Amino acid sequence: MKKSVLFVTYGGGHIAKVAPVVKELEARGVACTVLALTVGHAVARRQGLSPVGYRDFLYLVDAKKALELGSSLLEANQHPDVDETESRAYLGINYLDWIEQHGELEANRLYNAGGRRTFFPLKFMGRLLEALRPSVVVSTSSPRSEQAAIEAAVIRGIPTLTIMDLFALPYDIYLRQPVHADRITVLSDVVRKNLVAAGIAESRIRVTGCPAYDALQEEQFRDRGEEFRKSLGWEGFTVVMWAGYMEEARHTPAPYYGTGLGLLVEKRLRDWVSSTQKTALIVRYHPNQFHYFPSLGEQDRVYLAQPAIEPVQTQLYASDTVVVQTSTVGLEAALIGKRVLNLRFAQSVIDLGFDYSELGIAEGVNDLDELSAALSHSGGAPNHTSALRPPSGKAAPRVADEIMQLAHRH
Repeated sequence: MKKSVLFVTYGGGHIAKVAPVVKELEARGVACTVLALTVGHAVARRQGLSPVGYRDFLYLVDAKKALELGSSLLEANQHPDVDETESRAYLGINYLDWIEQHGELEANRLYNAGGRRTFFPLKFMGRLLEALRPSVVVSTSSPRSEQAAIEAAVIRGIPTLTIMDLFALPYDIYLRQPVHADRITVLSDVVRKNLVAAGIAESRIRVTGCPAYDALQEEQFRDRGEEFRKSLGWEGFTVVMWAGYMEEARHTPAPYYGTGLGLLVEKRLRDWVSSTQKTALIVRYHPNQFHYFPSLGEQDRVYLAQPAIEPVQTQLYASDTVVVQTSTVGLEAALIGKRVLNLRFAQSVIDLGFDYSELGIAEGVNDLDELSAALSHSGGAPNHTSALRPPSGKAAPRVADEIMQLAHRH
């Protein structure tokens, strides 16, 4: 019987981790189905995949009721990069799953308490697995549909693998999940140690590197970075990228809450560009959030990225310095030898206890004034010995090897 793998994953950054593995498996003759959720669907298509969505599996539920429920929840949950029918199906099927598991009253309470961020479609994922009968189920380490798919597979005795996409820090809900996959592939040895310290069996863990970073090794992106600078007339310029996201912790200082910090940093960087010759700025907000940030207007030597459609690798190679909070873009920048400035005063950095400067791959910045000062000098050489660094070579073949071992076991 031909082996088949079901991948369940959402946003664009997660698709970047999955796509190289899908392509590697397909080259080996393995049939892959990619359930690409929300904004991940369009990104998967741009990556050359043929993804499916919730709407393709409406036949597994009461479709009419699911779409009606989805329509009632749509207003507060629609994203410009997600097809409306898919949004209705996603919202409706997940809410319907709550009703099936807990009843109408509890479903309403759960939604009012946590919204779509607490969906957990365990019943639906069970039906999906019984319909597709995959040899292996693969997910990223996110809680909702991804974790539900893993748990539904474990219940049915289907081998599972999670591509751990972050650093397994104490705040990560993944560490406290009641069920973990048979295999967990991780970026580096420090992530392995964090998982073991959290009580996850070391026998489940494989240090493979992260497939999302494989593209950094491709010469085409280095060339495209040079072409990007040339197309904007930035040859010989010092280019800074601001890769920011929204600060949403409840106790975030008011000026920084939501888009506040991002816009303050962007304004400070714009001021630096306008007052300094031969400098330029790339503003690249998180792909799931960029549409929330109001435009500060056009400005000479400032480029506003469209993160849903423009590869981050090209813009990383076009940059000299990258400014981040806890975004993995900071790690990607460090891996290709770029200077990284880490905003230590961001509430997300403080709350998560995750500071790139303490890991030796960034320079810490303690306030906005210090950011301006840091831009006026070149900084030190990046630390290439950080424990976060992955094994040499590409990760996707190593992850694919682990999946194939599980498939043969099944």
